[in-house]
Amino acid sequence: MILTYHAIEKAGAEAGNELYCVSLEKFRWQIEYLHGTRYTVHGTNPTVTFDDGDITNHTHAYPVLKEKGLKAHFFILSGKVGENGYMNWQQIRELRDAGMTIGSHGMSHRILTVLSEKELDYELRESKKILEDNLGQPVEYFSIPRGFYDHKVIRKTQEAGYKTVFTSNPEDNSSFLLGRITIKSSWDLAKFERVINNGLSFTDLAEEFIKNLLKKLFGAGNYDKVRNNLLK
Repeated sequence: MILTYHAIEKAGAEAGNELYCVSLEKFRWQIEYLHGTRYTVHGTNPTVTFDDGDITNHTHAYPVLKEKGLKAHFFILSGKVGENGYMNWQQIRELRDAGMTIGSHGMSHRILTVLSEKELDYELRESKKILEDNLGQPVEYFSIPRGFYDHKVIRKTQEAGYKTVFTSNPEDNSSFLLGRITIKSSWDLAKFERVINNGLSFTDLAEEFIKNLLKKLFGAGNYDKVRNNLLK
């Protein structure tokens, strides 16, 4: 089981970010729950991941993880490092030095399936190079921005040298693609416990199915426009 977080306590400016911004109180409780003896899946705790490189990953999430001695994956938007609301290189290096795994989330958070091959190479290869140059270590993991991918995107991530790609589709489970469960701000603690112990409910899976169906029907660009207009 792999969990996805975004911002903690304070959502970023992008439309819809508040849907996935978990309060610090909830995040602390969730991490304490995962850290406790009440939960194991095949004897191990789930993998915790963070998308975007939001500054609250360092200021809010990292202290809680450090306190509990837990590691996590942080997927960074390389083109936004140091911008308002995003971690800077010093903060990212601190995560690296603490044993956290640093991966790429692309350059700009664009939907990859609508890009030309040249643009796609830039998002995948340049983001990887920037991270490696600034961290002094290989970057082997990539997280799909916005959840859109196809065969071309997967082929390009392999050609770029990534060993594993993390998606937002919980059903992905192969040697290269790993699906995740996205933690939502609306979940109360009881819902979090149910998901951790029993997986997503039928209702949750139905919502994911409908969302993925709408993505296919609208196409990446149109779906994003509709989503952003609804969430403004």
